[in-house]
Amino acid sequence: MLDVSVVIPTRNRRDRVRALLGMLARSTHPLREVLVIDSSDADQKLTAADLAPFASLSVRYVEAPRSVCIQRNLGIAAASSPWIFLCDDDYEVPADYVERLAAHAAAHPEAGAVSGLHLEGADDGDGWRAQFPESSDFALVWKYVFKLALWGELRPHGRLARAVAARVATEGNHVAKSGWPVIVTMGGPFFRVPVYGLGASLVKRDWLLASPFDETLDSHGLGDNYGVAIGFPPEGIHIVTSAPIRHQKASENRLASDTAAERRLLALHYFIRTRPPLAARGVSTPWFMWSLVGAAALHGAAGHVGMARAFGRAFWQVVRGRNPYLDGRGAAVLESRDARA
Repeated sequence: MLDVSVVIPTRNRRDRVRALLGMLARSTHPLREVLVIDSSDADQKLTAADLAPFASLSVRYVEAPRSVCIQRNLGIAAASSPWIFLCDDDYEVPADYVERLAAHAAAHPEAGAVSGLHLEGADDGDGWRAQFPESSDFALVWKYVFKLALWGELRPHGRLARAVAARVATEGNHVAKSGWPVIVTMGGPFFRVPVYGLGASLVKRDWLLASPFDETLDSHGLGDNYGVAIGFPPEGIHIVTSAPIRHQKASENRLASDTAAERRLLALHYFIRTRPPLAARGVSTPWFMWSLVGAAALHGAAGHVGMARAFGRAFWQVVRGRNPYLDGRGAAVLESRDARA
């Protein structure tokens, strides 16, 4: 049986942490310890009374600076188990979730990172989705030409779109030359991906120590999972399709969607410039810049003005050599922008 420690970074989300601890207390897989790494404001910090009802979990409470990357790294370093269940505080964790991931890891010793199928609430309110199928021939061809992300089943109609879909399918799940993830094979008991959200994932501690969360990023850590995953061994991440998990996307401490998109783009460019595994995959800044042009145009055509502007802002920062992450001042510069907003 896998020996598992849980690491929960949190900030000003006391009620959500308590709800999560209640879910973990019902876990059908034993947990050695739960490390709550808290960067909350003084009046929002978790107290001994908050944690008292969860004595069965062996909770260890650690105060930390305001940075989700620093928080995760502190928790991983302090954990005493060879496996870490990374768990953000806004996931709904089923009682058998860790058990399902642990069973898969035990059956697949090559898997050092295992996640369930992440479900995101649909923007139109129509339930929960693990993928976003592409059924528009125009959008599929456009995204292929500009090396943009694809995340779900391809449903082409015309001859050209069918040819593009066939070409993408032969490449499997991969990282495009622009750095964007292309995840189109999502069937079977499990599938492999080079990058994925790690907010509710079981990962070998050794893998996380070898590829830590990048503390250069801003306090929200936008793009952090990409930087960690790209440093994992070639086996990548296994996604267990029988273990769905809902991500509630808590509103507390969450940036506006266009600002978050801009930060992720700057982080991706930073990783392209600094991560040798991406260069080995043929990922380059020119392809990334080309993708920004295509994405801005696509968002503009769809009427997503804020997102189109976010891609435009990222483009000009990169083309002018103004990506703050590349001179090590990313967190300070971006936090200063937030304070002025």
